[in-house]
Formats: sequence, structure tokens, C-alpha cells
Amino acid sequence: MANTQRLVADRTWKPKTILLGFTSGVTVELGDLIFLDDADDLRNDGNSTATNLGYPFEYFRLSGASLALNKIGVKDYFIGIAMDDKDGISGGTNKNLTVGTDGKFYMGLKPNKTVRVNNMYGASGTTAASNLKNQLIMKVTETTTALGYFLESKSYAQSAKINIRNKQHKI
Repeated sequence: MANTQRLVADRTWKPKTILLGFTSGVTVELGDLIFLDDADDLRNDGNSTATNLGYPFEYFRLSGASLALNKIGVKDYFIGIAMDDKDGISGGTNKNLTVGTDGKFYMGLKPNKTVRVNNMYGASGTTAASNLKNQLIMKVTETTTALGYFLESKSYAQSAKINIRNKQHKI
């Protein structure tokens, strides 16, 4: 799943993108769900200072929050899907990457579900560690966790076409 271009090609529509800064020590892969760290205490189990930089979802972790609370919290900071990648292991300087902020994308589903057009999707994660997944979404029924809508109907889908509803376009 990692490092997969998820943009749906469409001759009649052009995605909206931004250049967003990422810190040198963070690895970003093509297709990662990205949040904007523009408030204190969104990372490091609620012990961080706002950087106004982008981070993959796995870095979003509120203080003592359960997976359910992290799914609710990330909605307000979701900015888009990474359309570039960078290696955070070799260090160096901060880097700007293209992030799709509005558009049609294919994303993997966890677990495989039947979805319908206009069903909502949200962040997926690991219950044991309360960690969010960078490249997996799940069908949700509550607007408190919804990041956008499915654009197609599929049975037992492993992936599905979605649209983005980021922090500027709240549900």
C-alpha cells in the first residue's frame, strides 16, 4: 500500500493542491493522509508545540486519547493526501511537498466493507496503540469522524474512490 499515487485521473477536473512544509525527520509516502499541525498538543501523546507543518496521520496522538478520540480529533486538522514523498531517515532540512486538498482519490479500506455513494469515511487505526493509519480509511456513520464521502458503490471493497472534505470544507 505504501507509496501509491492515489489521485484519480479525470480530464474534466483538476485537483486542488498546496505546497506544505514537512519537518526533516518525518518520512512521507505518496498517498499518506496528512494533517496540519497548527495547534499545540496534537502530537507526542499531547506534548507538542504547533509547527504549522504537515504530518502523516500516524503522528496524530492527543494526550491519553483512545483510538476513537484520535479519529474525532484528526478531522479538524485533516488537510489532504500526499502527492509527493520524502525520506525522513537521512535528515537534512524541511521540505515542501504537494498535498491534494480537494479531489478524487482511491484509498484502501480497513476492514473490507460494502460502501455506497455518499457513505462517509474516516480515519482507520490500531486499537491497541490508538495509532491512526497513514493510508487506510474506514466506513463511518457519524459526522464527528467523517473526513469525506465515497464516490462509488462496491461490495466487500479493499479500496474505493473518495472525495476529500478537509478542514476548510467540514462535513
